[in-house]
Amino acid sequence: MPRINKALSVSVTESAPHRQMVSLSSLLCFVLVITCIPKLTSAQEEPPQRIPAEFMSYLGADWLERPSRISEERPDEMLAAMGLKNGDIVADIGAGSGFHTRRMARLVAPTGQVFAVDIQPEMLEILEGRVEDEGLTGIVPVLGEFDDPKLPDNQIDWILLVDVYHEFANPDLMLAKMRQALKDSGKVALVEYRVEDGTGDHIKADHRMSVHQVLSEWTPAGFELIELHEFLPSQHLFIFQKAVSDRTTGVSAQSAIPSYSLFEAISEGHVEVTASGQGAEAVNLTIQRMRSDPMVITLPVGTYFKALGSSSDMIARRDGVITLEEDGPQPWALLARTVNRNRPVPVAEDGFDIHQADEQPSLRNVMWQFQGMSLHPMIGSVIEELALWIVSENAGYDDLVAHASRVPIPVEQAIALAAAYTDSAGIDITQKQIWADRDKFVPALTDEALKKVFEARNLS
Repeated sequence: MPRINKALSVSVTESAPHRQMVSLSSLLCFVLVITCIPKLTSAQEEPPQRIPAEFMSYLGADWLERPSRISEERPDEMLAAMGLKNGDIVADIGAGSGFHTRRMARLVAPTGQVFAVDIQPEMLEILEGRVEDEGLTGIVPVLGEFDDPKLPDNQIDWILLVDVYHEFANPDLMLAKMRQALKDSGKVALVEYRVEDGTGDHIKADHRMSVHQVLSEWTPAGFELIELHEFLPSQHLFIFQKAVSDRTTGVSAQSAIPSYSLFEAISEGHVEVTASGQGAEAVNLTIQRMRSDPMVITLPVGTYFKALGSSSDMIARRDGVITLEEDGPQPWALLARTVNRNRPVPVAEDGFDIHQADEQPSLRNVMWQFQGMSLHPMIGSVIEELALWIVSENAGYDDLVAHASRVPIPVEQAIALAAAYTDSAGIDITQKQIWADRDKFVPALTDEALKKVFEARNLS
């Protein structure tokens, strides 16, 4: 049964629990689920709270064992980065069918132990069957709870979470319990599909996380980032340890990698940065660290790039991240969108001033919404640009028709989607020209759910 990703999403059919596949014919069918995403207000200054994704049912367990997963996720390389050894006590939270549990059991054998934690007893039954078939020992199935992995205190050397943290219904409580279960020398390996560069876009949006999102939740919870690996095809690999305040004096630990938002790093003199054009869908930053130690720099979606010349302004459409480990200028490409409809697309010779996202709150809210949604690439870029132009230039129907005709769906449908997304981002479309022009496209809509968005605004 198709699962709808977010409000105003293209109807999808799934060949896997988290993967999205959209056919050309299905682009003509739209399903709106407004309640799936919080409606923003134009005055909102902080990103909306992340909504946990639905966890995968045990009925999808076969997908966890798909042969292509080896090449897609490179599990053996990921586990090698953890450096597991004989005797380690490890926990696989969200173990599922035991895809990683079984591999770890071999790495910590013969005296190590793996706690395989899952909240579905049916999934643990599947795991136990596979463990028995492979003749493995040292694996302890654990039926966890939504807010408690049920691990012993101060005994765990490593906790592994692969594509599961984003599903935690109570992440704060789970992080506290994990910290409690770790030895003072213990570490956590967290794997999540990327948001930043598009390599994770074959996975639904609510099953992806950016470095910016992860650090904003894990650092306040008492964890330090000590490694950030990007060698996997589509996923981040984070290595965390307990923060200094949680460790017993004398316990050796790796040095934490300092992490900063870009504007924090600039204001504190840690980096110097310039920005230039790179076409209609990206901005190129050149960034240089001004201190010798490595650092992770993040940039939030909605960061605004004000053109120094006549080209269009740009806005970041995804969170960004770069790890600075070398001296000298480093290139940093960020996914972005043009803001000005009738100005030239920026090229390498065009420069920008960089402004914080909250300086353009309405445009920032639109980008927040789109980052949290899954739109098919055949329509996504155009719908985003239409929405931006509705906000930045008060563009009406006639202004948008030519650009909307670039997607393989009816023009009226594309413009209605852009207007509806704009409204869900907290922008009052009844005050925009597109609302005055609604009779030019709403009567032509064939999707009743999409029509209801405009009917509801008529009544409000």
